[in-house]
Amino acid sequence: MTRLSRSPETTPVVVSCCRTAIGRSDAHHGVFRKVRGDELAALVVSEAVARGRVPPECIEDVLVGVTQQRAELGGNVARTIAMLAGVPFSAAACTTNRLCGSSLQGMSQACHSIMAGAEDVHVVAGVEHMQHLPMNSEIDFHPQAFSKSSRAVLSMGLTAEYLASSRGISRKAQEEYALESHRRATQAADTGFFKSEIVECQGLNANGVLTFIDRDQSIRSDANLAAMKQLKPVFLPKIGSITAATSAPMSDGAAAMVVMSEATARRHQIIPMVRVLSTAVIGVSPALMGMGPVYATRKLLHRSGIHLRDIGLFEINEAFAAQAMACVEELKLDHDRVNVCGGSLAIGHPLGASGARISTTLIHAMRDRQVHLGLATMCIGLGQGIAVVFELIE
Repeated sequence: MTRLSRSPETTPVVVSCCRTAIGRSDAHHGVFRKVRGDELAALVVSEAVARGRVPPECIEDVLVGVTQQRAELGGNVARTIAMLAGVPFSAAACTTNRLCGSSLQGMSQACHSIMAGAEDVHVVAGVEHMQHLPMNSEIDFHPQAFSKSSRAVLSMGLTAEYLASSRGISRKAQEEYALESHRRATQAADTGFFKSEIVECQGLNANGVLTFIDRDQSIRSDANLAAMKQLKPVFLPKIGSITAATSAPMSDGAAAMVVMSEATARRHQIIPMVRVLSTAVIGVSPALMGMGPVYATRKLLHRSGIHLRDIGLFEINEAFAAQAMACVEELKLDHDRVNVCGGSLAIGHPLGASGARISTTLIHAMRDRQVHLGLATMCIGLGQGIAVVFELIE
């Protein structure tokens, strides 16, 4: 592996990261159905700052990834979230939107700022409340935007169906992959692995009683292939292979982390968790939306000089089983190193929060297993990919 040479003053590090449990976007049973999205984000921002022992007056910028930027998450909600979290007024705030990659984009922007010698101490977060603000509502795409493709690419499910069909990924294989995601997530939850990353948050239980939520709501310990087999295809009736079981559930949740230069961490006697070595984004054909992680990963590795074989753990966001499987297959990855604590098929996919969520889970897994390098990557609607590689600080 080629070790990137960079001054501590321009080397970004993550000093803390945390998340809420991820709730189902269900008006009747979702644990966060009566909790605002900006409140969820403010909670994790406040907690990330506290866990990192970061002097609040040092914070220079708050970057929050959100895809549905309206209503309770509108009006540059990052500024509102910062104020709710008690961040000093002197810190600026910006809401980022790269669809599913929004909070991973926010973290990349923070790192780029540090590498450039600009703003140093950042709080990066992501939030989505897909029950209060449904995906794709109140969006009016220009009709000519798809003159070189089909409007069908607006359905991420159809792009996943295309991958499944073109790559010969059977429904049975997708269901087996989803079952393993639930198995791993159940094991992580039951053994207490997620406790170090989840911040308790008030919500409602199934009976509508106020309670503290500390477990991801969509993880199914009772998931089984027989039940999955009974489900009907979601996107292509009768002939499709993708069902609700092999699609990430619509979710509500938030995640946050604090990013600063390694030199600043030293000055404040803060012990960082990981360094951020490199980031990359890339565009792909909208029809190949799900393959974005492959090309973003290859671009990142080429840029950094890091070899794929040196990456010990991968987090590939599971928008769909077929999409994640296609990426694993194309990159020739060992599935035992991918999403070791389960993925978004089980945990949930709160769009703008997912980049920070998978990074938080990855960083904790790297520390738990003493893995030197980890890579987080995501596919992004309308054909993009994003990737970030972390180095463990022992």
